[in-house]
Amino acid sequence: MSSLAARIRAVLPELSPAEARVAAVLDADPTAAARLTITELAGQTSTSTATVARIARRLGYPGYPALRLALAAVGGGTGAALPLDSDVADDDPMPTVLRKLAAFESEQLTGTAELVDGDTLEAVVAAMAGARRIDAYGIGASGLVAQDLAAKLGRIGLLCIAHPEHDAAMVSAALLRPGDVAIGISHSGGTAGVVRPVQVARAAGVVTVAVTGASRSVLARAADHTLLTAGRELGFRSAAMGSRTSQLLVVDTLFVGVARRTPGARAALESTYEAVSPRRRDRPRPDTNGC
Repeated sequence: MSSLAARIRAVLPELSPAEARVAAVLDADPTAAARLTITELAGQTSTSTATVARIARRLGYPGYPALRLALAAVGGGTGAALPLDSDVADDDPMPTVLRKLAAFESEQLTGTAELVDGDTLEAVVAAMAGARRIDAYGIGASGLVAQDLAAKLGRIGLLCIAHPEHDAAMVSAALLRPGDVAIGISHSGGTAGVVRPVQVARAAGVVTVAVTGASRSVLARAADHTLLTAGRELGFRSAAMGSRTSQLLVVDTLFVGVARRTPGARAALESTYEAVSPRRRDRPRPDTNGC
């Protein structure tokens, strides 16, 4: 997945209908779009040149000429790299389903790796490594990702609590203080049970982080730091695969970064592994009856 395609995926949820038409043309065939003048692209999408220029800026380019250069550089690869623009067909044999899903999730991982800002990632890892406490908020599928982060950090002795329910998240946020970190996870960036506790935490001086696929969402605006994901949600896969795969990649990256900064992390991982090892469970228990 190209960097341009990843940018388009990130801004799609916040686009107006007119802007979305322009983005769809850019995404479907970047090589053909690169050959269009701004006036031609506006006419093809029944929009205005101002809308096209606005899309260029939303995608991070100073204007349409720079966007055209980026489209030409893609060389048509975007269209060929999106095998799952439609759902898995009902009559697809299971090996085909497996291959399609593997390609789909691989696309999301590559896109996320291109979207996440390196400096932001470093800042978040530094804040987490020095935090007194880390709270992670996520509802539904994103709640599973929050729980995954809590489990990983718990393995190296850090206090991280996942809150997959709105009221518990609000209670948690009310008790946080400067030096803590609050992480909100939401693909859409609009889930109230994630946005509201992040807002409360930030108001209290807590370092706040958004893990979201929507760069201009309420959650992104509410957080000090935003880590963008490139997950696309199509049909029955909504909230289940693309976005969660990308979120888990970000969570794994945060964990590795924090573990590298945490003294004794390797020893803690070895100790916790040994504690739940089948070999340990199979050992005879000591006789406590003195017999």
